[in-house]
Amino acid sequence: MSGLLAMLLVAKILLATRVVIDAMSSPTTSSPAGLLCMTSVCVFAGRGMVGQVIVSTAACVHLALAIWFIYMALAYNIMPEPSWFPNTVGIGLSAVKTWLYYPMPGHLLMAISLSLNFFFFPISLIRVVVNEKISATVAWMQMSAPAVSLYALTIMAQPSFEEEQPDVTNFQRVHRMVYLPCMHVMCALSLLGMAASLQSLYVRWSDFKGREFSPAHAAFCFPTLSHANAIQSYRGAVMSFSQVSPRSWRMFILDTYWIGVLVGGTVATIWICGKFLYMLPEWTSLDLSNEEEPPAPYETLLSQQHMVTAGDSLTQNFVSPAILQANETGALILSRSARDGTLRYVRTRRIRALGFEPTMNWSEMQEEREKLLEWVGKHPARRRHRTLSVPGIDFNYGSTQPAFGTGNTGVYAGNFSPSPNEKRRSMSQGAFFGNY
Repeated sequence: MSGLLAMLLVAKILLATRVVIDAMSSPTTSSPAGLLCMTSVCVFAGRGMVGQVIVSTAACVHLALAIWFIYMALAYNIMPEPSWFPNTVGIGLSAVKTWLYYPMPGHLLMAISLSLNFFFFPISLIRVVVNEKISATVAWMQMSAPAVSLYALTIMAQPSFEEEQPDVTNFQRVHRMVYLPCMHVMCALSLLGMAASLQSLYVRWSDFKGREFSPAHAAFCFPTLSHANAIQSYRGAVMSFSQVSPRSWRMFILDTYWIGVLVGGTVATIWICGKFLYMLPEWTSLDLSNEEEPPAPYETLLSQQHMVTAGDSLTQNFVSPAILQANETGALILSRSARDGTLRYVRTRRIRALGFEPTMNWSEMQEEREKLLEWVGKHPARRRHRTLSVPGIDFNYGSTQPAFGTGNTGVYAGNFSPSPNEKRRSMSQGAFFGNY
């Protein structure tokens, strides 16, 4: 099933390339992309030459994706949050599967995953606790970073060289002194991540339970199972290198916790996947006949008011500008015209989720934009002489070629100046929220 979904996503890349590129131009809509690489390496690892090629390709793509995502984060001036983890720390899963074929590249990816985890996880942990504007679906993913890193660390438990007479005693001694303590630390971080995820869902429950089911609910699946996988890896390390008896009370607690997370995560995943497939026809059959097309990225109010790169802070009472921008411009889709039956690229907000973020309604957008305006008024951004280009891409307006801007403009300003009619359209309610 996972392999089929991965192949369907590859087909989307080939058949609707512009849609994929448009989604990859925003840190909000590109956040689930790393899951394709993680799924591919898990499904095809150990499947002969074909599996080796696919795993190697997926690992390279994941590394490029991590670099691109970090670039976008710097360009948008945003701070780490759990939605970053699939594209960045998630490369640890690719590290484990790559190690099966190429030990040294596997160790390199493992080191990258661990480094990103230690850099991003503490900041994300603080932001989720003190910033309730982070959605429940995104906040739940908090546990995934240390879990993937713990699993990636299991590479160190295996020798990556061949010897005729390996020194097993020395191997065991070194791992008891170095490897096992590292696993203890990573397990503690994983448990902290789980506690943070549970706390985040508890404080956001009143808002979350009122939202309808959307593709963003998939965020509850892989972090939970990744955590179970990490605990299983830690359990194996304890049984292999520690002096703890398999029948001790410590192992009983560990086994009980592992089985509980595994069973609970599996049941939740089956239910969410079942409902996801049930709702999929409705989500993909959009009626755009009475919706006025949302503005392109360079036409949005956030762009015209120079708030796209206003940035984040550890504590804030507004939604991230990058998320507001994604909600305002909607998603680019390939739709068949009701008049002549031709396929065309159009933007719409009649989608349930943008990445792992549930789509906001009109009142939410208005409220959050006002809060952002108030914050920007009190904390004006310093003018930067050296900036990164906001990697905005648009194919439906102006030139047929993708436009990359400079000086923090992207196509949000670029070399294209919107006409007065387009400016009025972008500022109207119906322009980017449709007529529901």
